[in-house]
Amino acid sequence: MDQQKAYLRVVMSELYNTEILRLTTQIPHLARLSDADVSAVKTSRICGSRITAEARVQDGVITEFGQEVKACALGQASAAIVGEQVIGLSEAELSDIAARFRHMVKTGEVDFPQKWEKLGLLSAVTDHPGRHGSVVLPFEVLEQMFADLNAGSSAA
Repeated sequence: MDQQKAYLRVVMSELYNTEILRLTTQIPHLARLSDADVSAVKTSRICGSRITAEARVQDGVITEFGQEVKACALGQASAAIVGEQVIGLSEAELSDIAARFRHMVKTGEVDFPQKWEKLGLLSAVTDHPGRHGSVVLPFEVLEQMFADLNAGSSAA
């Protein structure tokens, strides 16, 4: 029993390390936008984490962003990292980074351009499938917003 507790402590310390916990207190763009071009809400079916986001978009690039994050520490950390880079984000860059992130979540392999390298802090989530839904939410909500823009809809 003591070995199992020690093992769980090690696993949890890798998953919920100091940097991850610090990020939960530094989520950018927490103010909602009143006159957004597009908005979306995504909820993880696995854990119930939820992100509501709005954006202003000009020439296919996010120029302003607001989000409400109701998620576990890992989901909050993911939202914080994505939020740091969201202004200036295009659909093409989102597609590339989201694919790389999903690959990391499945395999643990970290391969991001320098500006996105903090996403590697979440690589320990690979061994915790119950947390995958929460960490991908920031990407899902952004993908939904770009899809809605492309479809000519801005409703959440």
